Amino acid sequence: MSESPLSELTVSCSGRSRVIDAAERLFRARGYSNVTMRDIAKEVGIRQASLYYHFESKEQLYVAVTELEFEHHHKGLQHAIEQQDNLRAQLDCVAKWFLCQPPVHLLSMLHTDMPCLSEENLKKLSESSHRCIFVPIQQMFEQAQKRGEIRQTRPNVLAGFFLSVMESIPLVITGETMAPKQAVVNEMIDVLFNGLKP
Repeated sequence: MSESPLSELTVSCSGRSRVIDAAERLFRARGYSNVTMRDIAKEVGIRQASLYYHFESKEQLYVAVTELEFEHHHKGLQHAIEQQDNLRAQLDCVAKWFLCQPPVHLLSMLHTDMPCLSEENLKKLSESSHRCIFVPIQQMFEQAQKRGEIRQTRPNVLAGFFLSVMESIPLVITGETMAPKQAVVNEMIDVLFNGLKP
């Protein structure tokens, strides 16, 4: 009995999903340049030639994986922001979202992985990261200014500051004076709100 087109589609989608999951794990652990299609095929448990049924190149696969990761963060950030109606609580929810996810490492990605891509894909991923991750944070600060919660400061600067601090948390919690993630986040939000002056 031959398989129906629907079951072939299901198998194809399942295979694509397995490839994406394996590639995401490897790209996250090693970076784009240090992963080969052979590595991904081995991780999935298929022949390397079978990967090209789903993705024509490693670059296309990397772009697909990264766009999915950005979209995942976009949904999570939007949900976290919408749960609260004041900036301090929103920052706490957004920080908790980032802490419960594998680190994005945007700066590392921009300096290490993205320069290896074509101009078209570099632009595509840059726009996607900006839209999915940076813009929701920037809009959160803009809305807080409109509500009169914070003074007028460029929201894009605040968003950049907040995201860079979130990226640095893994470094802070692995040092000699390890602090719990939530304590680091609370301190960071306090500094953001109250500054450094005693």
